[in-house]
Amino acid sequence: MPRIPFPLLVVLSVVFSGAVQAVISAPLSWVWLHPIAFIPAFWALDRLEGRRALLAGWLFGMAAQATIFAWVIHTISTFSNLPMPVAVLILGLFAAVFGFYGAIFGWGFSHVKRLSGAYWPLGIAAWFVACEFVNVQLFPYMQGVCWYQVPRIFLVTAATGVAGISFLVFLCNAVLYGALDRRLRGAPLGPVRGGAIVLALGVLVSMGYSHLRLGVIDAAEAEAPVVTLGMVQTNQDVFARRDLMNTSDTAIAIDHVRAMNASFVAHPDVDAFVLPEGALQGTPDWPRNFRIRKFVKDTGIEVWTGGASSRKGADGRREWFNSAFRVYGNAATDVRYDKNVLLPFGEYMPGVSVLPFLKKIQGVGNYQAGQGVIVYDALQEVRFAYLICYEAILSRYVRRAVNQDANLLVNITYDAWFGDTANPHQHFMLSAMQAAQYGVPLVRAATTGISAFVDARGVITATTKIFTRDVLVRDVKLVRLPGLYARLGDWFAWTCVLVCSLLLGRGWIRGRAADPDRSWRASWPLWAFLFAAVANAVAVGFGLGPMG
Repeated sequence: MPRIPFPLLVVLSVVFSGAVQAVISAPLSWVWLHPIAFIPAFWALDRLEGRRALLAGWLFGMAAQATIFAWVIHTISTFSNLPMPVAVLILGLFAAVFGFYGAIFGWGFSHVKRLSGAYWPLGIAAWFVACEFVNVQLFPYMQGVCWYQVPRIFLVTAATGVAGISFLVFLCNAVLYGALDRRLRGAPLGPVRGGAIVLALGVLVSMGYSHLRLGVIDAAEAEAPVVTLGMVQTNQDVFARRDLMNTSDTAIAIDHVRAMNASFVAHPDVDAFVLPEGALQGTPDWPRNFRIRKFVKDTGIEVWTGGASSRKGADGRREWFNSAFRVYGNAATDVRYDKNVLLPFGEYMPGVSVLPFLKKIQGVGNYQAGQGVIVYDALQEVRFAYLICYEAILSRYVRRAVNQDANLLVNITYDAWFGDTANPHQHFMLSAMQAAQYGVPLVRAATTGISAFVDARGVITATTKIFTRDVLVRDVKLVRLPGLYARLGDWFAWTCVLVCSLLLGRGWIRGRAADPDRSWRASWPLWAFLFAAVANAVAVGFGLGPMG
């Protein structure tokens, strides 16, 4: 049997470790692969240095981004005027840009391994967490999020954030790779035993903390106030909505009112209905939404939903906002919430002022961003905050709502743009995990799915199937149990960044002392990492950058 050339073997190894993340992620969620998935990439990176390691790591990052976010092709080709080949090219550019953290990780792998000594598995785990954390991501996907439905270990995120789980996953891969590599070379296992001990302690501490947190949540729920909520999933995809709007400008609202009336007959104890993003055409006061106002007035049931609003800007042009509303009492409308964090390339086109030709691309909105989180005092003891679509996956932004005393997160979204792809499942996963991180229940209403109730453990208590018509009614226990992560933020990830910066900085200084002619340019990936870390820290310090 002919031997596989080393360069080809390297490519296959890093591509496999990158691409396998697509099946570890939702909807398949094969998390049992996670503890071993990166061993092939580690094997390859451990045998490379400098530019070759950087390129191999970049290929790893690109393979991960391209497979996890393959749904980008469907969205672009279906809802814009760009042809399929251009959509594929855009996915490739997306993967190259947002997968570049893999290049920095690959370049630093051998350096961190050497500088960390016998405890190199800890160094490698911290290095990956650091690279992943400082990487600006359009869709902030962290490795540990895949474990969101394993509360007996995932609840440690209330202390460490998702970075804690990512660290354990990569530590496990590093320990197993080290043991396998030394066994195959006939070397003693001593140098990896330290990492194995720390891994075992980390898993035990995480499980112990999660166990204690489960007990605290159980006790809090036993005495918590309860609100009964209904969620309406009308399954109005993009084309169905267009047909409804062509029939009548009130048809979309009528569809929701019919579903609420039918549910009210079966569940007269409902306190409020949650309707998805864009369930209203405009604001509740618009004449076309009078049936929803009438429903609230006749039944006394509140409606929490999304629509659109506008105002005249300083230049005289009309500015539009993606808004959410609370309709209550005698059909009154509470203060309006405007979406703060808009989706690039969806709700606005970045760089259009510099590159005007981008205006010709269809399917991109022109919304304005709102200002500030709003926590609503609704019903009895309910303090909820809206998270519209994209906002629900941004942990820093969600923290603002939790720290303003919210005891319920209401995520309204419209995911029909992404079709029957992995996106609705990934979007739901990234939203649902916020409940576990912050100890606050979350309700999610999505027009075409996935709609769900998620308790303060992050456990899904009820959910719909995608692209089905459905109504969910459930009791929600209002608890608010923020942990260390809610108070201190990404302290664990920042610790990894600091440790790796000091480690690599010390190694670079020693290298310069031994070889004064050593080029600064040869270490540019280190400066890129440090620049990203400083930029991230400055953004956080100024209250900017809700990403991640």
